[in-house]
Amino acid sequence: MALKAGDAAPNFKLKAAIGDKQGEFQLSDHKGKTVVLLFYALDFTPVCQNELPAFQQHASDFAVANAELVGINTDTVFSHIAFQKAVGGITYPIVADRWPYAEVAKSYGIFPPTSHPVAFSNERAIFVVDKEGKIAWSKVYELGQLPDVKEVLEVVKKLASGSAAAAS
Repeated sequence: MALKAGDAAPNFKLKAAIGDKQGEFQLSDHKGKTVVLLFYALDFTPVCQNELPAFQQHASDFAVANAELVGINTDTVFSHIAFQKAVGGITYPIVADRWPYAEVAKSYGIFPPTSHPVAFSNERAIFVVDKEGKIAWSKVYELGQLPDVKEVLEVVKKLASGSAAAAS
C-alpha cells in the first residue's frame, strides 16, 4: 500500500541524471523545501515521454513555490541521460532506483506493482514531500494515465502559502 499524507517520507540516496551529467540525489539534503517525487514506469514509453516534459514545462512555477521536481524509476542513469535528451531536455534530477532494485519504490509502497502487469516496473505515482520530510500529498495513477501537472502544482502552491494540502 502506497504511503499517505502524514507518513514520514523514506530517505534515499541514489545515482541520478542531472541533464547530461551523472550525480547523486539524497532526499534529506532537501529538507526545508518541498520535493515532488515523480515515480514513472519506464524511460522511452509513450506516457512517460509526455509526463516528464509536461512537468519540465512548469519547472519554473514549481521553483517559485520553493519546490523541487525529481523523476524516479528503475532504469539506469545512462538510460535517463539518453531519455532526457530524447524528450528535449529535463533540468531536474532523474533518479535511478536500480540497486538494490526498486528499494525506494518498495519503501514508498509502489513496488511490486498492483495496478499493471509490468512486473519489473514501479507504479506511476506522485508524492509531495513537505519541508519537514513528511508526505503532504500522494496519488497513484493507472499505468496509461498522464498525471495532471496543474493539480500537483496547486497542491504545492497551497503548501507554499501555509495551507494544508488534502491527501488523495
